[in-house]
Amino acid sequence: MSRFKQGKHINKKIKEVDRLLGQSLFPDALLVDMMPRRGKILPASSLVGESAQRSLETVWEYLNDEHSGIIGIYGMGGVGKTSILVEINNRILRESTIFDNVIWVTASNDSNVQKLQKDIARAIGLSFDDEDDEMTRAAQLLEALMRRSRFVLIIDDLWEAFPLEVIGIPYPYYGYDCKLIITTRSMIVCRGMESVREVEVSVLSEEEAWNLFKQKVGEEVLASPTLQAVAKDVSKECGGLPLAVVTVGRALRRENDLRQWKNALSQLKSATGRIEGMENRVFARLRFSYERLKDNVTRSCFLYCTLYPEDHHIETEELIKYWTWEGLLDNLGYGESKMLQGKMILDELKHACLLEIIGCQEGSLNEYVKMHDLIRDMAIAVTRESPLFMIRAGHEMRVPPVESEWLIGLERISLMRNDLNSLNLEPRCPQLTTLLLQYNSLTKGVHPSFFNHLKSLKVLDLSYTGISGLPDSLSNLENLHALLLRSCWNLHHVPTMERLKELRVLDLSSTSIECAPPGMEMLLNLKHLDLSHTTLHEFDIQILGTYRFLESLLTIGLWQPLMLGPDFVDVVKRCTILTTLEANFSNLQDFNYYASSDHWNTLESFKFCVGYPQSSKLPGKNSVGFFGTHIVETEASSWLPGILELVIHECSGITHLPMFIVNASSDLKRCKIKYCDEMEWIITPEWGTFPNLELLEIEGLSRLQNICKGIPPTGTLSNLKVLNVIACDNLMTLLPLELVQHLKNLEELELEHCSMLEEIIVTEAENEEIIQENNGEVVLPSLQKLRLVSIPRLRSICRGPMICDSLTTIEVVDCPELEILPFFLETRQQLADFLKQIKGSRSWWWRLKRKHPTATSLLAPLLRPEREYSFAADEHSYILSSGNSSLGHDNILTEKNQ
Repeated sequence: MSRFKQGKHINKKIKEVDRLLGQSLFPDALLVDMMPRRGKILPASSLVGESAQRSLETVWEYLNDEHSGIIGIYGMGGVGKTSILVEINNRILRESTIFDNVIWVTASNDSNVQKLQKDIARAIGLSFDDEDDEMTRAAQLLEALMRRSRFVLIIDDLWEAFPLEVIGIPYPYYGYDCKLIITTRSMIVCRGMESVREVEVSVLSEEEAWNLFKQKVGEEVLASPTLQAVAKDVSKECGGLPLAVVTVGRALRRENDLRQWKNALSQLKSATGRIEGMENRVFARLRFSYERLKDNVTRSCFLYCTLYPEDHHIETEELIKYWTWEGLLDNLGYGESKMLQGKMILDELKHACLLEIIGCQEGSLNEYVKMHDLIRDMAIAVTRESPLFMIRAGHEMRVPPVESEWLIGLERISLMRNDLNSLNLEPRCPQLTTLLLQYNSLTKGVHPSFFNHLKSLKVLDLSYTGISGLPDSLSNLENLHALLLRSCWNLHHVPTMERLKELRVLDLSSTSIECAPPGMEMLLNLKHLDLSHTTLHEFDIQILGTYRFLESLLTIGLWQPLMLGPDFVDVVKRCTILTTLEANFSNLQDFNYYASSDHWNTLESFKFCVGYPQSSKLPGKNSVGFFGTHIVETEASSWLPGILELVIHECSGITHLPMFIVNASSDLKRCKIKYCDEMEWIITPEWGTFPNLELLEIEGLSRLQNICKGIPPTGTLSNLKVLNVIACDNLMTLLPLELVQHLKNLEELELEHCSMLEEIIVTEAENEEIIQENNGEVVLPSLQKLRLVSIPRLRSICRGPMICDSLTTIEVVDCPELEILPFFLETRQQLADFLKQIKGSRSWWWRLKRKHPTATSLLAPLLRPEREYSFAADEHSYILSSGNSSLGHDNILTEKNQ
C-alpha cells in the first residue's frame, strides 16, 4: 500500500474511533462510559447472630477467590440474604482494591429475560431501542459489561434461573475480573445459574433470636419472671426468622400487660398459614403485626402501599397525599397538618418493620420507603379478602383485566406502570374509591361509558399517559376528590366539571389543554390547583377568587399573557388561606407589586419566577428565579424573607448581587447565577456574609473577576459546602486567602472550562496576620472532592502547601500546565487514609511524578486513568489513552505528513 493510501486509511480509522468514542459518552448509545460510577453505598442494618456473620465472611472469601466466578446465596424469605449483600456491596466500595465497580439489580417474582435485561441496562446507564429484540439487547449488554473491567454484578431476589448468554452477562471465567452474586429462595435457582459456590443463610438460633427479641421489646418489660416466660414462648414462635422476630418484637414493645402477651402467644400459635412450609408460619406472624396496628386508619394506609409495583421506591409525600385524597386522614386541613399526621403513620409502619426506609434518592430531597417482598405478599393476601383490591402494577400488561375481574366489591385498583393502550370496557365497581392508571400509554383512550358505574371514586390518577381526551362519563364522578392528569402531554379535552363539586385536587400541569375545562367555577371545594407548564390560552382569573378553600396554587410556566400580573395578583391576594403559591411574574415591577403586599406572610411554601417561563422550573421550597430580566435596584424596594434558593439566569443591569437580595440572604442555602454578562463579582464585603449558603453555582459569567470584591468580613460563606464554577472565561484567580480561611465547611470544589484561569487560591494576603495564623499553609479541612476540567492555563491551585486531609476524590482532566498539587508537597498519612480515587490521564500523572515522587508512588494504586486525547508535536501523532479498558495499552495511530 502506498504511503498516500495508508495515510487516507489511517485518517478514516481516526474518524471512526472519534465517532465510536463520541457515542460512548452518552447513556442512550450502544456503548457506555468506560469509567462509570463505582456504585452506591447502601443503607445497612446490623447483621444479627454469628451465623449471619459467618455467611458474610464466607461470601467475602469466595468473592476474593479467582476460581469462584458465580456465587449463589439462598435461604427462605426474610432470613437476611439482602442484608448480607448490602454489607458486601458496601465493603467492596470501601475496602476492595480488586474491583472497580458494583452493579446492583433487584429482580422480582415476575422477572423475565426482557425485564432483567432492562434492569441491568438501567443500572449501567444503557438504553435499548423499542424495536430491539432479545438477542440484540443481550449483545448490547454483553458489549457494555465487557467494557467495564473488574466489576461485581449483584442480582438480588432472583426467582428463576436464566442462561447468562441469553441475558447478556459475560461468563466469569477463571482469571476474568468480574463476578456474579445472586440471592434467591431456592438452591435450584443457584444451580440453574451455574453457581460455583453456594452459601445458605440460616435462621437464627434460639438464643440469637431471644437476644434480638429482647432488644426490640425492651428488656425493662421483661423484669417479671412470669411475663418473661411467655415472652420466650412468643420468641420461639417466630421460628428464628430475623424479619419475624423484629416485626413481632416491635409490635409488643413496652407492653406490660400479661394478658396481651398471652393473647399474642395464642394468636401466633393458632394463626392459619397461607403458603406451604415454613413461609406459611412467617406469613401468619407478619399478618399478626399488621393486625396489631393501632387502628383501621393505619391498617388502611399500610395496605395502600401494595398499590405500587414490587420493589418500588415509594415517595412518602406522594403516598401521604393519596391517603389524604382518599379521606383516610382526619379532617385537619390539606396542608402541613395532614402531612405531619401522615408522617406519624409512616413512622409507626417503619417502627413495626412493615416499611423499609430508603432515604433520599440521588437528585431528590424527598424521602422514600419500600415494602419488603414478604411483607407485600402478606398484605396482598389480606386484600384478596377484605378490603378487596385488584393489584396489577408493573406487570407489563398490554391488555387490561377482563370485565369479569372488575368485581363489585373492589375498593382499590392499581394498573399503574403497564403498557395498556386502551381501556375499552364499562366496569361496574360501585365501591371503588381509588383507580391508579398512571404510566400507561392509553393512546387509544377510554371507553365513553367507562366511568358510569364508579360512583364512589375519590382518586383518579391518569398522570403520564398519552390520553388525548377524557370521556364525558367523567362528569358523573360526583364524589371525586382528586383528578390527576400531570404530564398527559397529548391531552386536549376535559369534559365539564360542573357536577364535580367534591373535587379538592385538580392537576392539569404539563398538559396540552388550551381552554379551561367548562364548569370550573363550580369547584367550590377546590384546595389544590396546578396549571403549571400548560398551554392554557383562555382562563378567567376571577374564578380563583371564588375558591374559598384554595390552599395551593401552582401556575409556573403558564403561557405568557397569563403570567402573574397586577390583575392576577389582586385576585390571588383574595385567597386568604393560600399556603402554597408557585407563579410567574412578567417583570420585576409585577413581582415587586406582589412582594410589597402582606399576602406572602401567609405562605408556607413558594416558588416565584420573574421573566420568561421556559427556564422556570425551580427545585425545592421557597425559591425565586430571575430569567432574562433587567434588574434595576430601585425597582426592587421590597423583598421576601425566607428564601432558600435563588436563581439568576441571563439577567442584565447587575455587576454583583443586588442589595435587595443581600438583605434577604440570611436564610439562603442555594444560589445559582448563570450567563449574566455584566456581573463582575458575586459579593461585596460591605453587603453581607451569606452565613447559611451551602451551594454556589456560577456559569457563563464572561466578565467575572473574582468571587468576592475586596476583603470579606468574618463569617463570609462560612457554611458553604459546594462551589461550582463553569465557563467563566475572564477569571484569572478565584479565591483570595482572606475568603478561603472562612471556607471550613467546603466539601466540593469543581471548576470547568475557565480558559483564562491561572491560579485558584491567591496566597498573597493583604492581611499579614492571616498568613502567620496559618503558618503559610492553606487549610480546607472538609474538602472531599476536587474536580478540575478543561482549564488550559491553570498552573497552580495555590503556591504554598495545602492541607486537605478529608479528600476522597481528585479529578484532573485537560489541565496541561498543572504539574504541582499543593497537598502532595507533604505526604500526610491522613490524606492517604481518606483518599479513595484519583482520576486523570496517564501523561498528567507522569508529569506529577517528577514533582511529587514520594506521594505519587504511595498513591499510584488509587489512579483511575481517564480517556486522553493529545497530539505529539513531533509527528502530529494522535494518541488515545484507554486506561483500564479492554484495550490494555495506549493505542497510537500516526498520520505523518506525506
